[in-house]
Amino acid sequence: MNCDVRTVGNRQPLSDVDVEKIHLLNSGGQDGHHLRSLVVDDDHTMIDIVAHMLTLIGFKNVQTAQNRPEVMERLNQRPFDLLVTDLEMPDMNGFHLSKKIKQEMHDTKVIIMTGRHEDDCLEMMATQWVDGWLFKPFGWQDLRAMIQRLGLLKNNCSYLHESRIGN
Repeated sequence: MNCDVRTVGNRQPLSDVDVEKIHLLNSGGQDGHHLRSLVVDDDHTMIDIVAHMLTLIGFKNVQTAQNRPEVMERLNQRPFDLLVTDLEMPDMNGFHLSKKIKQEMHDTKVIIMTGRHEDDCLEMMATQWVDGWLFKPFGWQDLRAMIQRLGLLKNNCSYLHESRIGN
């Protein structure tokens, strides 16, 4: 995947030097390479950005879907370890999708990304159907920290708090 935009929303994009730093930092013992992830959004640019972020974090098996038929096709192939989905899409709702997945695939971790304000999502956030929320704008560090909190990366590197990447 060739994607120059390396951030979601209006955060500062990562430079090529920053990307190299991320690859070097992630090369030491990360465990994301065997995990299956699915990125769902109706906006192909968002899909590219988030899929690229997951690749930078260390995920090697990143699949994408833009609409309900594609999502259902991917989900019928094999379960995923991680689903990152937009909340609001024309032909489906990310919250309803996460509920369906959690009912059928208990081990799949679900992260919803949204441009809504956190206060607008409090009722949904109080349920057990979503494991994590990312509010736009967010960067790769936010996504990586969320994935670590969900226990999908075994190596809890402390460089997230020490590094100045992207600043």
